Amino acid sequence: MKVLILVYDGVYLLDFCGPLEIFHDTRDAAGQPAFEVSLVSPDKNDIHAHTGMTFHAAYDIESSPQADILVIPGGNLQLASQDPRIAKWILNQVQKAQIVLSVCTGAFILAEIGLLDDLQATTWFGATKTLQEQYPSIQVLAGERFVDNGKIITTAGVSAGIDGALHVVERLFSRTIAQKTAQFIEYDWKV
Repeated sequence: MKVLILVYDGVYLLDFCGPLEIFHDTRDAAGQPAFEVSLVSPDKNDIHAHTGMTFHAAYDIESSPQADILVIPGGNLQLASQDPRIAKWILNQVQKAQIVLSVCTGAFILAEIGLLDDLQATTWFGATKTLQEQYPSIQVLAGERFVDNGKIITTAGVSAGIDGALHVVERLFSRTIAQKTAQFIEYDWKV
């Protein structure tokens, strides 16, 4: 399965690196890699994370393949309105993706383009009130590590992206495979 993770200037590192690590390290029942994981950026320029770290993605939004699983990490709450090309790319990807996973304030990016309307969602604890106020059609659940709506899964802040990704692994494969992946990275997964 192809996992695409959107990265952009100001992205939070663990928001995307946590799920990246989970999907990269997951092995199926036969011991083979279960996912092919790639980063996608708005353009071919270097990305500057919120920490100042600079890196680049394998694809830009013009050249990216179709995702089976799309990951939207947090950082820039107005990303979609600031760059309509990104909003269009996300919407196009969501149409054919099996699962969309937002991490932390990535929920705002999905909310901004209407993907969380009339759904339950969560986000970073410090932003739950703002998400609810800005998007009243969303039922924001504070204190949840992740909220699964079927196709769209939202997670709480930063490290909760690991829990969300493990939940996806469990859903697609099994609890045993998710537990083995958590054990491999020495993560105390209690969900």
